Amino acid sequence: MVGHLGKNEQTPAVYRLKIGSFRVTIISDGYLEADPSFYSAGADRINELAVQAFRKAGPFRMGTVVYVIEADGRRLMVDAGCGPLFGPTSGFLLQNMAFAGITPDSIDAVLITHMHADHIGGLLDEAGAVFPGAAIVVHKDELGYFMGDLAMSRSNDRNRPWLLRARKVPEHYPDIRLFEREQEVFPGVTAFPLPGHTPGHSGFLIESGDEQLFLAGDLVYSPVYSFRHLDENFAFDVDREQALLSRRKGLDMLASERWLMSATHLPFPAVGHVARLGEAFEYIPEDWRHEP
Repeated sequence: MVGHLGKNEQTPAVYRLKIGSFRVTIISDGYLEADPSFYSAGADRINELAVQAFRKAGPFRMGTVVYVIEADGRRLMVDAGCGPLFGPTSGFLLQNMAFAGITPDSIDAVLITHMHADHIGGLLDEAGAVFPGAAIVVHKDELGYFMGDLAMSRSNDRNRPWLLRARKVPEHYPDIRLFEREQEVFPGVTAFPLPGHTPGHSGFLIESGDEQLFLAGDLVYSPVYSFRHLDENFAFDVDREQALLSRRKGLDMLASERWLMSATHLPFPAVGHVARLGEAFEYIPEDWRHEP
């Protein structure tokens, strides 16, 4: 059956690629718009950089993607998108999963880069677990921080509902598997702690044969700001200095290893490489591939 788009509808945003024996489906959850003042550089500087990069001044757009990794009869998902928390431009995960032929009950585990609401908001709905058969895989320090007193003491009226939502995850997903260091969490999938943005913020390396894809979470936010301006922070970084250190270390690793990479908030389909540019880096999007 051939579907038809309404005049105000966009095409489903799904992108597939092969990494050795793995099939990876990158699924758009939509996008967010963040105020330029959220960057430590300040709104004026961020607006200046945006205009130089042929973007509009004002709120800057951050894509949001989720990954489904398939191999050996197992389906793993990395993060779960925004759910209903951030308005009409996001929360399209289930719609786009359906287009890709992936059902929520087919997900065996959800690997969490970190527990900010735009990464775990889609785990829950009014009935409870959206992915009822899934284990949760997360860094020990991440779960401890979001369930502890320090995160609550740092919350405010705006983000406290998001924190309370994160605290409900263990109630609805009793199978929680913790890691503490760089280690293989599933065959061919290795967790890489990249702390600072949050205490247990982590990336995941998918590796099969001589092919790799590194999923970097919130190591970077934008090809305009994050790769070249390495001393600037985003307002939601928990530990500013550690976040800057992890960003430099992570980008240096990606440039040295020449791995294909993706990060949650890069423009869809959010796949490319990191190259050195003097003392900084640049993002080079990969050409579109047709995968059977």
